[in-house]
Amino acid sequence: MTLWQQFLSIEIEFHSFGPQHLGALTVFALCMLATVWCIRNFDERQNLLFSRRVSIFLMITVVVFSAIKIYFNRFNLLIDLPISLCNLFAILAPLLFWRPNQRRLEVIYFLVMAGTIQAMLTPDLYVGFPSNEFFKYWIVHGGLVVLVIHNIFAFQMYPRLKGILITFGWVNVYSLALYGLNLLMGANYLYLMHKPGNASILDLLGPWPLYILVGELLAMVFFALFYLPFIFIKKTDQPTKA
Repeated sequence: MTLWQQFLSIEIEFHSFGPQHLGALTVFALCMLATVWCIRNFDERQNLLFSRRVSIFLMITVVVFSAIKIYFNRFNLLIDLPISLCNLFAILAPLLFWRPNQRRLEVIYFLVMAGTIQAMLTPDLYVGFPSNEFFKYWIVHGGLVVLVIHNIFAFQMYPRLKGILITFGWVNVYSLALYGLNLLMGANYLYLMHKPGNASILDLLGPWPLYILVGELLAMVFFALFYLPFIFIKKTDQPTKA
């Protein structure tokens, strides 16, 4: 099988915490180090250009890899619409990140950190390297974390405590809308109808619908945990701003 055929293949297996998974996490860690370097060495204009280019890259990634699925008759409306949070943020990234906005960013931050990090540690992924599906999964998830962390620290738009409640409200509105769509289509977006096939944190939360309710409580815990670093950051920033 040629490299191009492997890229288009959907038969290459992926195993969580295998070499492919650990390799992807290693690349992500290197990208985060590069992002930190950009934050510390770029001026505001350069950081804005960096943010815009990464956001465009994420949007193009979703569009191109969706087009590949459509071309090869693999696009499934039940699982491939870009309406899961990660894919939605990725395809809308140029709109969401073109101009820094603190209130919008804090909602995205809490959702990305609580959901995307978990998706990277326990991937709901069935196709391995070097399949296009593999690249799309890791570019979208890793790219969103890079983009959010970059925007927060490059433009010093730190999340607020009340942003946790605002985010919780938005995610419930969005979940309600997706639940209706899932019922209409027979889909399982946001895993509102049943758990993913691969092992995930949801397996520890009980049967449906209990895992949804427990998941909401855990989401609030994760939001709070990801807010904690900013208590210290804001305190250390005070003397500088004064």
